[in-house]
Amino acid sequence: MGTIIIAFEVLGVHDKPPPGGSKSLGHLIFDVKMDFTQKARWVKDGHRTPDAIIPNYAGVVSRESIRIILTYAALLGLTLMGADIRNAYLQAPSSEKHYIICGPEFGVENIGRVALIRRALYGGKTAGSDFWHHLRHCMSQLGFTSSRADPDVWFRQSKRTTGEEYYEYVLLYVDDVLCVSDRAEEVLRQEIGQHFILKEESI
Repeated sequence: MGTIIIAFEVLGVHDKPPPGGSKSLGHLIFDVKMDFTQKARWVKDGHRTPDAIIPNYAGVVSRESIRIILTYAALLGLTLMGADIRNAYLQAPSSEKHYIICGPEFGVENIGRVALIRRALYGGKTAGSDFWHHLRHCMSQLGFTSSRADPDVWFRQSKRTTGEEYYEYVLLYVDDVLCVSDRAEEVLRQEIGQHFILKEESI
């Protein structure tokens, strides 16, 4: 619960839910990773909430786009570097106005209090699209443009140390990022890393 608590705003003891908010439910799930790390996560019972009227999925770059960009990287001798965005959905604001009543998993001092859901939660109906829109906003702030042929391919004009101009690319597959650039490590760590916590993977 230590990481996911940032998704909630716990109100005062006598505070009521805000007008227009909908009560939501959720539950804890437990997992043991391959390295025997134990993990607990509070997930939203999205199957109990009404369906969203807008598309509610995260973006996925196409296989064809990946093949084209890898060929482009090989021809220009560009560096590739991939990363996974940690706790991706929790880093995006939620578009839903939902709240919960805290149970014992939120601490004895918070039992019975109202907690507003401020971040996109796993299990939520709009969590995928909330994260996708947040990611697109961050990429636009960094000066990247979304391809009209594939919205999860982002490009930006850049220049090598020799003065040669070229385009650097960032491919997005939900919470996985692949950077293709003459300075891929710098783009990931110093630019995209300003907005997200990354788990890097050299390619």
